[in-house]
Amino acid sequence: MNARISPENIKKFETSYKVGLVSTIEANGVPHISLLSTLMAKSDRELMLGKFICGESKENVLREPKAGFLIMSLEKEFWMGKMTYTHTLTNGEDYELYNRQPLYRYNTYFGIDSVYYFDLLGISESRKLDMAGIVANSLRVSLLRGRFKRKLPQKAMKHWAYELMQKMGTLAFISFIDTDGYPTLVPCIQLQAADENTLVLSSSPYKTELAAIPAGARVAVFGANLKFESVLLKGVFSGFKGGVSTVEIDRVYNSMPPKHGYIFG
Repeated sequence: MNARISPENIKKFETSYKVGLVSTIEANGVPHISLLSTLMAKSDRELMLGKFICGESKENVLREPKAGFLIMSLEKEFWMGKMTYTHTLTNGEDYELYNRQPLYRYNTYFGIDSVYYFDLLGISESRKLDMAGIVANSLRVSLLRGRFKRKLPQKAMKHWAYELMQKMGTLAFISFIDTDGYPTLVPCIQLQAADENTLVLSSSPYKTELAAIPAGARVAVFGANLKFESVLLKGVFSGFKGGVSTVEIDRVYNSMPPKHGYIFG
């Protein structure tokens, strides 16, 4: 990982029209993923994000400052990294910068009420989504997922979330706590639901990154469609066998406004 953000990438991160994901750590040690498109670079060694809606991620970093992030552009270029929360401001030039952006400037109800700052620990080189690999592995998962289907009396995912996570092409990302104690985010768009309690994913593409997830780890999976309707799922990662793993879901978090919070588990 790089210790600095390049000037070119600082410029690319300025737009609000991107996927910005931040993974934080809950009090119970489980990763939590939030969609925060306000995430951008303050400098080559510092990132910041604007608080637009109250959610668990902002509370988490106040208690445990270690965080992971993933930024993906509309051109399907993405970066993964880690950062450490340092402080919050409720005024100043960055506060004004956020609230001058069209998305917040013309919001009738509320804008950005505070800015959270993070020191960069490391950031990856930019990569393009491996669309050929994603399509091939999505087809593989689609063929295999029936083997993992179970009929349990209690269903973790409601029908809408289940349908979302069954579809090929749903944007999916998985987070786990790395050996350094920081959350890590990895794309896993090939992931699909086998049933309302089970997710299935292959180890490819991004085999190296996904191989770092230990069997039995508690993970978080964020799924969203192109309208950015989303759901956050948490559960136990089985580990890869034959290049395939499952996540057994035991908690579901509503990640969409107007009210965030757990709806199962």
